[in-house]
Amino acid sequence: MTSEAETKQKVELRKSQRKNIPLMILSIIITTSVLTFALFDQLPWTITIDNNIKTLSLENRLIFTIQLLFIDCFPLLFSIFAVIHRRVTTIALNPLDPKGQILVEQRQRILQNTLEQLIIKLILSLTLCTIIQPNELTLLPAFTILFVIGRFSFVFGYPKYRSFGFLMNLTSTIFVFILISHRLFIQGTLLQYVKCKSK
Repeated sequence: MTSEAETKQKVELRKSQRKNIPLMILSIIITTSVLTFALFDQLPWTITIDNNIKTLSLENRLIFTIQLLFIDCFPLLFSIFAVIHRRVTTIALNPLDPKGQILVEQRQRILQNTLEQLIIKLILSLTLCTIIQPNELTLLPAFTILFVIGRFSFVFGYPKYRSFGFLMNLTSTIFVFILISHRLFIQGTLLQYVKCKSK
């Protein structure tokens, strides 16, 4: 009897995975395309800071990035309010009650994942704004838009169809991480500060 139930679960899992594969591929293609177009300034909008002066001040780039990070907080606030709403509208009001904990477990997992993704996004965005060229500034709002879409897709698709949103965030994170690593280590942006001591 148990093996029959396990077999049925495995079949359902395979069906679910087959449905998710096209969504996963679509997410990767959309994310990579948007970020690549943004990197090469091919999006239909542009960012003007300091009247497009070739050497943007770091201060203005940081201000712009911090303003975009405000938008990144919306999915986190949404997740917090989702947990609060579940707690006050069910028996989960008491966080020590194990019966109530089951009711908020899924929303707490979403909140935890959103917080983790936001911390990574914060670090990458602040680092990215220090190394990009003026014509690459559209990468910052594109990264933010993809983050917000990815988080909301993750929340509304949870648990079965969360892979679209999760992969959108993962792909954009990897894309930006590789770009930052290339600029810092291969192009030598970071190494310009390392000097040999003279004896």
